[in-house]
Amino acid sequence: MIAEYNYNRLCFKANVIESLKEYDIFVVHTPKGRFQMTKSDFYRVFTNVIKSRSYQEAGIYHYPTIPSKALQFFIEEK
Repeated sequence: MIAEYNYNRLCFKANVIESLKEYDIFVVHTPKGRFQMTKSDFYRVFTNVIKSRSYQEAGIYHYPTIPSKALQFFIEEK
């Protein structure tokens, strides 16, 4: 399964991600390109997001600037 959504910056939506199985893929489309990873990748790399109050309570977490650890999942749009 692949889940996709658009956002104006790198954003993690709990309602999308948490409904996926471990190796399902989600894609976040941004104006700069897309970020593509599995739920397993997300849990491994973004532990701070999963533990955050914003993600747990509001169901959303976004970065004002792209963190370097996210670049491994970035695919530039041409």
